[in-house]
Amino acid sequence: MTFLERKKAEIVENLYAYFSEQLDQNPRAILEQVDRELQSLYVRYGNDWTGRGVVGDSTQEATIAGLEAVRAECLDRIRAQESEVRV
Repeated sequence: MTFLERKKAEIVENLYAYFSEQLDQNPRAILEQVDRELQSLYVRYGNDWTGRGVVGDSTQEATIAGLEAVRAECLDRIRAQESEVRV
């Protein structure tokens, strides 16, 4: 595993761990927060006129991947909560 691969894995793990406790309490609020952050990150990713370089791009890609994983988990938990309410 290369340095960049280890760094990406670390970022994704840390982001998921950071939000994991909060996901149990309020997945809707976390979803809103993550959606706003992802919007910003996608804009910044497209605005690379100063040149982040390989490490900067990898870091941003890993951050986006980590937040997308958290977003997916939020959606799963919200669906689960909604199906519990219907039953």
